[in-house]
Amino acid sequence: MRSQDIQKTDIHEGSITFWILPGKIKFNDNEIAPLFQLNPPQGSLFILKDSDNKLKFFHVYVGKGRTDVEHDVSALDPNVKHMIAVTWSVKNRETILYVDGERVARSQMPY
Repeated sequence: MRSQDIQKTDIHEGSITFWILPGKIKFNDNEIAPLFQLNPPQGSLFILKDSDNKLKFFHVYVGKGRTDVEHDVSALDPNVKHMIAVTWSVKNRETILYVDGERVARSQMPY
């Protein structure tokens, strides 16, 4: 992503969707696997598979706080393609995480 595009990223509302291809991530290895990170001026968005085998999305809004949403992915088959999606809305005060098209976690934003 180009620098000027990062500057235009809407931290207030949006979505991220991507595929994890077969064999790319072991979901139950207790290792950290960064998947996505973006740092526009007003905050950060990042997704990782953490050492507790949970998929985690963090929405950091400078001057407001942080919202996390997570889901245990240790049972996912690493030999199958998986779709990951997350949506966030400051207006609606929520963050939602999807795995393979199913809503698996929701978090209320404090701001």
